[in-house]
Amino acid sequence: MSYPESIIIMNKTTKIVLVEDNPADAQLAHLAFKSISPEADVINFSNGKDFLDHLDQSSIEPISLVLLDLNMPQMNGTEVLKTLQGNKSWAKIPVVVFSSSKQEDDIQNCYDLGANAYVTKPFDYAEFEQTIEAIARFWGNLNQSPSIKNRMLKQF
Repeated sequence: MSYPESIIIMNKTTKIVLVEDNPADAQLAHLAFKSISPEADVINFSNGKDFLDHLDQSSIEPISLVLLDLNMPQMNGTEVLKTLQGNKSWAKIPVVVFSSSKQEDDIQNCYDLGANAYVTKPFDYAEFEQTIEAIARFWGNLNQSPSIKNRMLKQF
């Protein structure tokens, strides 16, 4: 799906992190974000451990959004959320849990652990892309949160 330029909401400084073990879902999300905003930097980690290792080893890089799967090997989404909330430098990173689980306990647990949103993955590609667009539009354009720069400065 191609979007009019007026809704391209992310730019070169936008960094979106996908933490998703299913290659097909990761590819679909990547394509959807890139079709919405070709200039955004979209990177993928296949499990929570690799993502946290990246955060631990990299200098502070502003992350605009983490799209986090819940059920993954090695380290699942709830373990990632616990770790992020336990680290002052990472606790403010916006995290949207993007899972196929509709279990009320999973949803409540993610919010309790600091998730900013919980979105159920649609199975239809067109709906999947529309859902990614809605997530991107909200976090890139509609959400009123402190700027990345202000959040990064407050960490020190």
